Amino acid sequence: MAEFDPQKHHRRSIRLQGYDYGSPGAYFVTICTQGRECVLNDPVVSGIIQDVWCALPRWFPTIELDEFVIMPNHVHFVIWIHPHGEVGNVGAALAVAPDAVAPDAVAPAEWIIPDPQRVNLNPTLGDVVGAFKSLVFKVYLDWIHSHDPARRARFWQRNYYEHVIRNERELEAIRDYVRQNPDNWHADRDNPDNVRRLAPPIEVAEYVREATEGHTSKQHRHQER
Repeated sequence: MAEFDPQKHHRRSIRLQGYDYGSPGAYFVTICTQGRECVLNDPVVSGIIQDVWCALPRWFPTIELDEFVIMPNHVHFVIWIHPHGEVGNVGAALAVAPDAVAPDAVAPAEWIIPDPQRVNLNPTLGDVVGAFKSLVFKVYLDWIHSHDPARRARFWQRNYYEHVIRNERELEAIRDYVRQNPDNWHADRDNPDNVRRLAPPIEVAEYVREATEGHTSKQHRHQER
């Protein structure tokens, strides 16, 4: 897992208008399903999502995959964009949460991740997220045509949430939040069972605030022991 360099990867603000999202650094991304429907715990869907995630560096050799989790109605991940020429071992380390994918996921032989027709050495975050969503849809659509034509193919929300990670503390807090997400699903604001009590997040700042506040509380509890 890459080390965060606050001087090299410093960012001025969250969702800065006119900000270059192809700049080197670490990014926190959340992609939700349409209407927050809980369809990602399907073993076919979750298995395809994981395999596409792991294959992304084939399309974008200058990215590095960090924390990643598949929840019933959303996906969280941290991804790094490195400068072209400073790649090193990009893509070599994958930090996938233990409960990221359903334990009974269908064998990968059930679908095929296509080979890239070309690679992008200078992607923006939008390029990477767009490719991720499109590849998941294409592989799932091919699986449907071959195995279950009655299934509905589309499930992604049109947009996604992104946040430029600004320092080491924020990086560790977000990593911890992503790892703990499966254990905290019962209290998750994206859980449909909680929608009457607390509306789902409408902007990435809400996810980041939950991550950083929860991380700080956890540190305080540890220090008090």
